[in-house]
Amino acid sequence: MRKNATNSFLLKTLRPYRGQLVVYTILVIFSVVFTLTTILSITDFLKILFPPDSGAQPDNDPNQLNQLLNQLYGWMIGFGQHKAVLLFALILCSQYLLKNIFTYFAIVRICNIRNYAIRDIRNRLYSKITNLPLSYFSSSRKGDVISRFSNDITEFDQNVLLSIQQLVIAVITILLYLILLFYINIKLTVFALLLLPIIGFVISRITRHLRRNSQTLQEKTSYLTSLTEETISGVRIIKSFTAIDFSNERFQRFNKSYTRLRNKVYRRIDLASPVSDFLGNSMVIVILVFGAYLVFNHDAGLTPELFITYIMLFVLMINPAKDFATAISQMKKGTACTQRLSDFMEIPDTIVEQENPKPFDQLHNSIVFNNLSFEYNAGTEVLSNINLTINRGETVAIVGPSGSGKSTLADLVPRFHDCTAGQLLIDGTDIRQYSIPQLRSHIGIVSQDTILFNDTVFGNIAFGCQNATQQQVEEAAKIANAHDFIMQLDNDYQTNIGDCGDRLSGGQKQRICIARAILSNPDILILDEATSALDTESERLVQDALNRVLTNRTAIVIAHRLSTIAGADNIIVLDHGHIVETGNHQQLMAQNGLYKKLVDMQSFR
Repeated sequence: MRKNATNSFLLKTLRPYRGQLVVYTILVIFSVVFTLTTILSITDFLKILFPPDSGAQPDNDPNQLNQLLNQLYGWMIGFGQHKAVLLFALILCSQYLLKNIFTYFAIVRICNIRNYAIRDIRNRLYSKITNLPLSYFSSSRKGDVISRFSNDITEFDQNVLLSIQQLVIAVITILLYLILLFYINIKLTVFALLLLPIIGFVISRITRHLRRNSQTLQEKTSYLTSLTEETISGVRIIKSFTAIDFSNERFQRFNKSYTRLRNKVYRRIDLASPVSDFLGNSMVIVILVFGAYLVFNHDAGLTPELFITYIMLFVLMINPAKDFATAISQMKKGTACTQRLSDFMEIPDTIVEQENPKPFDQLHNSIVFNNLSFEYNAGTEVLSNINLTINRGETVAIVGPSGSGKSTLADLVPRFHDCTAGQLLIDGTDIRQYSIPQLRSHIGIVSQDTILFNDTVFGNIAFGCQNATQQQVEEAAKIANAHDFIMQLDNDYQTNIGDCGDRLSGGQKQRICIARAILSNPDILILDEATSALDTESERLVQDALNRVLTNRTAIVIAHRLSTIAGADNIIVLDHGHIVETGNHQQLMAQNGLYKKLVDMQSFR
């Protein structure tokens, strides 16, 4: 089943270029044909140098190829021996010129096919990454995804696409050479072919375990990338906990086993070439002996000069045969990366837009959670029987202990997840009936983890709003309390803020994120613990910005610091995925329940 998926991935990759592959094949055929004609010309050259006895080459020679070569020889020698040599040299140069012209255009064509195919795979992978549900990234290594995007694609190009290129050349060359060899002498060629299964059996034994070992190697490569990525991200912790030696030892231990397996794989690949070379040359020696016997017995018009041509053809066929064996080995090794790419592309998209979705222009009335439940894995509910109404213009806060399902509940609104039971209704319509892009375009999100890109301040605020003007960006920054500090940067709005915004403080990053959310002018605003990681001064500035943003907007606020949501219209208290309390701040304090306990704990701190 997985093998079929791998083949399907390969066919899907090359299908748009099948016409170009046909052109490439034709160019290769012409290149090989002109190679063959240059070799056949050697027969006439030998006759020019060593003219045969007039009676040694009868006109009724049973070998038709001999008759054709005799006619060509007769035409050239008619100009005299010296001129015949010059004429032969001119013909040979013309053949080599044509052969190399076709070879060049064939190489250009196949290189274009390979590069465009890799471009398409990268585009498909990137699109897949952006469309995968968030649950995939919470359960998978980031390094594994990066490895598929880099290592696996490189392996696919080097081991699969390059092998296909070699296979096409090798198969065409071998077929055309064999046709000519049969034409020269059937008996000798049949004898040679009887020896080929022996070579094939030996090569197959060498490459037998390549596929399984290559799969393991790709997985280890993925883990190696993950380990490196985690080290770069956590280098501050590694240093602070004096875990440098521990990290180095862990990496070196894994790298040692990775290198050992890599050596094992490449030893098998490298063994295929010398073994096939030895067996191929052994075949030549056997054919030399058997062919000499046929020449001595004047078998089927096999003349000495034609036998020399035969041996040259057979020797030249050894390299394509070796390339064929090597390509098969490389393709088996490349099966692992192809399978990993195919498996990644086959990950189901759990958030799917239905056909002909309803347009979503704005929130008119309310958001209703109707007996809603959600689970990441079957049997493990994160949210259970949630019944909640958020009216337009209300600010609803969601509080509760860590792991109670607060962020998951908010993530259901922009359809980062879909409920597994019940309904989420917006203006009375199931959210799954709306257009996903239109729905998300009316939702702004500010999370605890500030997600910024290695771009300018302007680029980060205007992210997703391609037509945003300088004035609109500045207005959004002013509302977010960000304009003043932006103007103090080196190039104000055109300042590059570095990877993940590392050139800014935590509060500055968060205000940039708020400005980005404001610029889209969302109907629904989701604030996921937007101030929990900030110091007191930064929190005051950010909270002031948020208070201005929340005016006349429908807001879902997930709060860690409960003092920031005392003015919310409604507060929802979650515990183990259930709503245990609802009401405003005063009502919940009067209930003397979980909310009051959480407030008292923070007050005590």
